[in-house]
Amino acid sequence: MPIKIIALDMYGTLVANGVDLWRVTFEEIVRVQRLPVTAAGLWSAWRQHEVNFRKTRTNMADPASSPPFRTYYQAWRQAFVDTFAALGLPGDPSDAARRCTRDQGNRPAFPDAAAVSDLQRRWRVGVLSNADHGYLLDLIALRGWRFDVVVSSESARAYKPDPRIFAAFCARAGARPDEVLLVGDSAYDDVHGAKSQGLRAALVTRAQDTPGRTPEPEHQRLIPPDFQVSSLLDLGAALDRWSADG
Repeated sequence: MPIKIIALDMYGTLVANGVDLWRVTFEEIVRVQRLPVTAAGLWSAWRQHEVNFRKTRTNMADPASSPPFRTYYQAWRQAFVDTFAALGLPGDPSDAARRCTRDQGNRPAFPDAAAVSDLQRRWRVGVLSNADHGYLLDLIALRGWRFDVVVSSESARAYKPDPRIFAAFCARAGARPDEVLLVGDSAYDDVHGAKSQGLRAALVTRAQDTPGRTPEPEHQRLIPPDFQVSSLLDLGAALDRWSADG
């Protein structure tokens, strides 16, 4: 079945979202709120709560019984509430969470994200991202991109690799799952999630620490990608080769 639309992941695929960028945000939080803690110390404590949210937000054995959906702003605010309480800090969790979501709407594009315009000459191209819808749209507008379909975890009320977010993208795109190629940097969120629902998937291999990835479950064999690329600039040619071999 030919690919009718490419669904691009955003963070870690089109734009950088590494620890170095998060460190800038946490340095600002500590400075503005005059907290008696280092940015590194606050980040380390907060990340424990944030990672636990990622681990528990979806019940992949029965997605319908997952906990009630929370946006990143809501989850990150609660993580700051818990962190400030644990560290005995008089912090403002709402302000801290707002600064985190604000900066998600201002991430730098990877150089090879220039390939988007080339891909759009041949295929419909959309975005499928674990993100709050508002800051995702802000980021897309800031970078001057236009996509045929934009589906966020907030708009789908589910996070990758939950089957419901992939179904939402297919419905919005008007495409069968096997007509969609999901391209992302996470072997679990993107590739395993998409492949388990009948989509095609390509893994972008990047040597970068991206905090936004869901921790992979232990003792679970992940479904491999249909193919992988080290740069988005190679995606079109790799898709042609894969299609020819198939």
